Order: sequence, then structure tokens, then C-alpha cells
Amino acid sequence: MDLTVFVLLSVCSHQFVLEATQPQIICSSEPVQAVYSEHVLLQCYLKPPLNAASETVKWTCGNDVVILCQNGKYNPGAQREHFEARTALSQEALTKGNLSLMLTSLKLTDTGRYKCSFITDNVEKSCYVNLTVGESDVIGSDEPVKANVGEDVILPCHLEPPFNVSTLTVEWRRNKTYVHVYRSMKHDPNQQNSHFINRTYLFCDEIGKGNISLLLRNVSKEDEGLYICYVPKLHSQVRKGNITLKVDAAKHDTKQFNGSINNNSTKNTDGADVTAVIIAVITAVFTAVIIAFIAWYIRKCWQNRRQTGEQNDHPNNEQVEQQQDIPLREEQEQPNPDNLSNSLVS
Repeated sequence: MDLTVFVLLSVCSHQFVLEATQPQIICSSEPVQAVYSEHVLLQCYLKPPLNAASETVKWTCGNDVVILCQNGKYNPGAQREHFEARTALSQEALTKGNLSLMLTSLKLTDTGRYKCSFITDNVEKSCYVNLTVGESDVIGSDEPVKANVGEDVILPCHLEPPFNVSTLTVEWRRNKTYVHVYRSMKHDPNQQNSHFINRTYLFCDEIGKGNISLLLRNVSKEDEGLYICYVPKLHSQVRKGNITLKVDAAKHDTKQFNGSINNNSTKNTDGADVTAVIIAVITAVFTAVIIAFIAWYIRKCWQNRRQTGEQNDHPNNEQVEQQQDIPLREEQEQPNPDNLSNSLVS
């Protein structure tokens, strides 16, 4: 009796020690959502971290084995064919207690409840992750896009949830006309209508994020209409998006009218400037002539006055001789006093 109790106590004690030394296994508590054909990481790890590289790690979905790793080696024979070449565990991560599963090239049938199991010393610990694989829909615009003639406009279109379509074909159409075609990761001009050549662009850096909006430059009234954004090989129920473009020419006409007025004003201003220059030149020439005439007249008067002054200061010889002859004659005509006295005495 005592021996039996001792054995039972020993087994329970050993089991308690094993349970106490086993780490906890933790999975993501939030449901994981992913997009068809993309990849997803289903998180699972040990706490505290424990080297699981030499232990058994198994992922299952229902009764199907997704991946089985024993003593650091994969067991492909146990894996269901549906998951073949689409699963991976990181050996380096396993040494740190990270048991997360990478699942690539997602399919709609991958949706389900996944079980992460860690088995050591014949003890299995597990947790669960819920995965939902959905499709991306092409979303256009419910509201019409408005633009004026001559402007650039963006026609919005994207995938929701975001999905990388860089390896797929993207087509923009208006009625049956090809506006822009993206194929083999570049613009394909072969099918593009001549009306849109060198006027359409996709944002290459955004295509990987699901943004396939179209830039249309220098819009005209003829560009108005319904545009269709289409991803033909997208695995989705909604592969097309509609966008309506309305082009307003009224504002542009006003601009043209204002431009004509401005051009006429400019022309008139240019004519007025030329006339002003001509008048200024004529005025300058006329003023210069007047100034030259006044200067010439003043100089002439000054010369005349100078000549007159010199004549007054230096009389000519005839005048001097005449002035000298007059006193001599007067002296000859005056009677001698002596002769006058003699005549009186007689």
C-alpha cells in the first residue's frame, strides 16, 4: 500500500515538474485576413523562448497536415498535396522558439482554423489561428470626375483590399476604345487608340499597392464619357470599375476670351509704346534745334556788340584827320589882335 502511494506520488510529482518546465504556446488572438494569391504569416511562438529546432512542430488545418517538422527536418510525406511547395518554417526562428508558419500563393480554399502544435517529451501543446482568404475588388468612382478643357485629370481606380497587380494586365477603356494598356510590367502602346497617345499614364510606383488610377493629360471635350478600369486575370468577382468623366468647356472659353482681350491689349499697348517713342524722339530733336538756334542767336548778338565796342574805342584815320583839321581852320580864321588894333587906330 505504501509503495503504491509512493509510486503514484512520484509520477504526479514528475508530471508536475514537466508541466512546470514546459513553455506556453501562444498564437495570434485576432483573426488573420489575407488576399488571394498573396502570402501570409501565421504567428505562433513559445513563451519563454525555447529552442524548438530539435523538437516536433506541426501545423494542421482540420484533418489535413499543413507542415510537419521533426528534429529539424521536414516530413513531406505527411503533408497534404494542397499545401505542397507553399509552406515554410524558419530554422533560425525555431531556435528562438518562433514556430510561425509562412503560407504563400494563397487560395480561397486556404480559409480555415489552423492549429500550431509543439510536441516534446510526448507532451503536446497547441494554439489556434483563424485565417480568412478574400478577393480584391476593382473599385472605380461613384461620383463623376470633372475637368476643364486643357487640364490634366486623374481617373481614380484601385483594388480593395490593396493587391499587387504589377504582374497582371491592366486595361483602361472608353466604350470599345483602348485608352491605356499595361502588360508585362510596362505600358503596351500597340492597342492604344491614337487619340490618347502620349496623354495617358499609370503611377508605376503605386501599382504594387493596388492603385491603378489613370492620369489623362490635356483633356478635350471629346474625352468626355464613361471609362472602364479592368483587370482581366484578377481572381475576383469584381474585376471592373467605372469612372465617368465630364469636361466643361465654358470656363476654358472664358479663358480664351480673356486671353484674346489680353492679347489685343498687349498689341494696343505695344502700338502705344511705339507712338510714344516716336513722339519723344521728335520732341527731343525739335528741342535740340531750338536750343541750337537760341545759342547761335545769342552768340551772334554777342559778336555784334563786341565789334561795336571795338569801333568806339579805336576810330578810323579819316575821322581823326577830320577832327584834327577842324581846329586848324578855326585858328586860321580868327583875326590877329594886333592887326585889329592897328585898324582901329587908323
